[in-house]
Amino acid sequence: MIRTSDLQGKPVRRENGEVLGRVYEIHIRHSRVASLICGSRGFLQRLTGSASGHRVDWTQVREVTPKEIIVANSRK
Repeated sequence: MIRTSDLQGKPVRRENGEVLGRVYEIHIRHSRVASLICGSRGFLQRLTGSASGHRVDWTQVREVTPKEIIVANSRK
């Protein structure tokens, strides 16, 4: 089981090493984590209500370690 307090503020990076920043906000849907908002773009999204920013869908999370959250590489 993962507690939201274990995710808040944790560094997030992609599998290829790209750093996305720290978790600023956790979105919950139906009692489950739905997405993470992270990095400075995510922080600005939180302040302005913008739809852009680093929003990481929970299905993209590959691993949660004691030190960081690793997510799938972006599809380009």
